[in-house]
Amino acid sequence: MSEAAAQAPATDLTARAAEDNPFFTAGILGAARQHLGDARVTVAEITDAAGQTIGLAPIRPTRLGRVVPAMAVWVHPHGPLGTPLLDAGAIDEAAAGLLAAMDGGRPGRAILEFPYLALAGPVADALRRQAGLAGRPIAVLAGHRRAMLKRPYPDATAFLQTISTKKRRELTRQWRRLGDLGSVTVAHISDPAQHADALEDFFALEASGWKGRRGTALALRPREKAFARAAVADGDAVIHAIRLDGRAVAMLVSFRAGASAVTWKIAYDEAYARFSPGVHVMLEGSKALLADPAVERIDSIAVANHPMVDPIWPDRLEIGTLVIGPKGGGIGYETGLALARLELTLRPIARRFLRATRRKAEAVKARLRRSPSAASPQG
Repeated sequence: MSEAAAQAPATDLTARAAEDNPFFTAGILGAARQHLGDARVTVAEITDAAGQTIGLAPIRPTRLGRVVPAMAVWVHPHGPLGTPLLDAGAIDEAAAGLLAAMDGGRPGRAILEFPYLALAGPVADALRRQAGLAGRPIAVLAGHRRAMLKRPYPDATAFLQTISTKKRRELTRQWRRLGDLGSVTVAHISDPAQHADALEDFFALEASGWKGRRGTALALRPREKAFARAAVADGDAVIHAIRLDGRAVAMLVSFRAGASAVTWKIAYDEAYARFSPGVHVMLEGSKALLADPAVERIDSIAVANHPMVDPIWPDRLEIGTLVIGPKGGGIGYETGLALARLELTLRPIARRFLRATRRKAEAVKARLRRSPSAASPQG
């Protein structure tokens, strides 16, 4: 057993959960707590009268709008899905117990946050019901739609017909031209004995591209790299790879839980960008995951309007942060919401400014590299 597995919650609700969440399964949650969490992260485990666990979620103190104290389901940047595991057969009891656990010593008086929650699912519905019964206000922050893929037919490749004809023709042409360069192979690695070597290939491939240049590749961040290794070792992982003459040109790491899967991390060799290897590995991974009859849906965990996955996956998941206030609301709750909404409004402006500044800095560096006077000392 790995150290991450030793820190995992004692009970895994995957088989009985009303909604799946691969990031809250025992192995991956244990890996996250060990490598990405801190002492403030605890696991709220809800039991029924018989002592059986019916609800589970990692929780951590936070501040609504960065100012007002609150308690939130803990979601880290490498696992943007915060749906608590609630027993489908006791969902209302489990939801009520989770709210009580998050309230702690202030029954009905705390502000509770549920980030990256599927807003139209049974878990969100149960949380809303319990909040309504207790007279607690509800708000949604950062609501958006991200790409997902549902199983509409037994055929795992049926979704391909939803891609535009023009796009399909282009993808077919790119695949054929890639094949002209050598032997192209596709592998879907689910054997845990092969995961470690495949993951090292992924680390190297990711670091070779723009994430490596920006310093955000997993290989360059020890804690994130350790989390990835532990999550793949202790979770239900599949590593998809497209290789050209044995060398990886695109890779995708996915996790499964119950009837769901998530496409977690993707990387490709930018030298082959004209062949869209990232799109192709996503398509091959999608087909492989849906070939498992147990998998009913795949969550891209991508940002809204993602330029790569949105054109090839037809379905969307409504997601956002559900905020449950104290009984009767109050000035603290309203202030926190107002500040949070202001931050959400300003954040895209700040990102555009940073991107523009980065582009200008890169342009200046490029001009200096081309300048003869910058290439050698004077005198």
